[in-house]
Amino acid sequence: MEQGVDVDEIWRALRPWGRYQVKQLCFMWAAMIPCSFHLLAIVFIGYRPDFQCATISPPDNKTWNASAFYATYEKCSVTISSNRSNSSSTTSSCSSGYSYNEYDDISFVTEWNLVCDESTKLDISQSLLLLGQGFGGFLCTGFSDKFGRKRVHIVSHISILVLSVATAVIPSYVGLAILRFLTGVAIEGLLLSSVTQYVETLPEEWRFCAEVMGLVWWTTGIVLLTPMAYLLYGFSWRYLQLLLSLLSLYSLVEYWLFDESLRWLMANGHLEEAEKVVRKAAKMNKKDFDKVISEAKAKTIELENLNGGKKEIEKVSTDPEVLIETYNPRNTEVKKYGMFAILKDRVVLINSGIIWLTWLTNILTYYGLNLISTTLYGNRFVNFFFLGAIEYLSAFAEFILLNRIGRRRTLFLLLATSGVSLLVATVLSMYRGDSEALGHLSTFLVLVGKFGITGSFSSTFLYTSEIYPTNLRNAGYGYASIFARIGGILAPFSMSLHSYVAWGPGVVFSVMCFLSAILILLLPETRGRELPTTIEELKTWYKANSGIRRCGTTSNESL
Repeated sequence: MEQGVDVDEIWRALRPWGRYQVKQLCFMWAAMIPCSFHLLAIVFIGYRPDFQCATISPPDNKTWNASAFYATYEKCSVTISSNRSNSSSTTSSCSSGYSYNEYDDISFVTEWNLVCDESTKLDISQSLLLLGQGFGGFLCTGFSDKFGRKRVHIVSHISILVLSVATAVIPSYVGLAILRFLTGVAIEGLLLSSVTQYVETLPEEWRFCAEVMGLVWWTTGIVLLTPMAYLLYGFSWRYLQLLLSLLSLYSLVEYWLFDESLRWLMANGHLEEAEKVVRKAAKMNKKDFDKVISEAKAKTIELENLNGGKKEIEKVSTDPEVLIETYNPRNTEVKKYGMFAILKDRVVLINSGIIWLTWLTNILTYYGLNLISTTLYGNRFVNFFFLGAIEYLSAFAEFILLNRIGRRRTLFLLLATSGVSLLVATVLSMYRGDSEALGHLSTFLVLVGKFGITGSFSSTFLYTSEIYPTNLRNAGYGYASIFARIGGILAPFSMSLHSYVAWGPGVVFSVMCFLSAILILLLPETRGRELPTTIEELKTWYKANSGIRRCGTTSNESL
């Protein structure tokens, strides 16, 4: 098997939705379920019910006259007043603890009394999870590009299993906080390696479909989380955490269930392993291996000639001490890049910055809406269920729009929809008073906002993968993930912001959506293009198609 065969043409010759590809994709898609479980389980295992100070015990002395005093219990304080005239009152903290309108171990909040002065510990625990994702985005993407998607996928998934089981039995908040951070690192490794691999398992014209299906599986995880939490209502939060953990047991045998990314193997010169993968795929899809390779090679040469490529033998470096003589089409050239390659070109950096802002907006709004679902009008289980189920409609809309109007316009439409809906919902919630109709309408508009931001979130994964070359793609994801985690770290505090300023989260989410929607129009459209392979090709494409470049060109032409 030769280095110069175009990977997309191999997948086309094998039949894009063959049995082999479907098997590979299912394991990548299935990884979305444990990711969604552990990222959003905080809504239930960290639920904060209504509470007030527990009843204080009278002093054990003979001078105490219970009839002469009365106590007023508030959330974080107790005020003791005397029935006698000209007497003063005394306010103190909740010396006897807290009384909840739920059972005491419904969540780790009630178990460890993370309320009042300790309330920020809940927000910090979720922020640490998302901070861990940011660290994982920086760490695991480099590992994925260097050691392969499969190894990072398996190590990350097994780590999630071990860490989440430990979380179910941890006896203290400090231990839980540490485990949440480490779980975030593992989740990001599993998430990014899976997304990258299922994008690389299909040719260009089907990549959007793989992304939409990834969203469907993610949504399925959220939808399943609600009934599991409801069925375990009345039990300790630890049982729900343990159940979610054990659903990842199959990670222990994943090594024997799927193969390494063919595109990664080809891009890094592992030709023998790549040939084994193609032979296995050809056998499962009932195709002849030699015919698949000959068809793919012929089509590759034809496309290169049409695109001005040179039909010649070149020396391509895959390692400082190894040289491979081979024909190189533009999307299989083996070229290594460092993490800082993105920062060296102005146009690439500006366009990347817009993508990073979009990631920040998506994560801040998406997780913020999920985390404040308990404050919406109506039942908290029903609200969370519909906030999850609405994502199926997002997947359907994404499927329809991505290839019809393109990636850029799809993102603009979805971000604008989310911004408008959330802004109107915020206004209605402020002025609804006791009106049930306005309360339900406000919740419905939040669902519409969730529909828009979910579609944008999923589309951004695909869009990001298409604007970076193969050996820089995970680095692009890594940078985006780091910047996005700023939004992720802030998202848990939307609950605290809501308790002080009820309209605050909605306004912040809306403004961020509007800003991202406007800036996204400056990026180049990627629909109908092969995945770029080199940074030089990427820079040329950006300069020709980027909205920033077009604006400057138009101004110069006018002058």
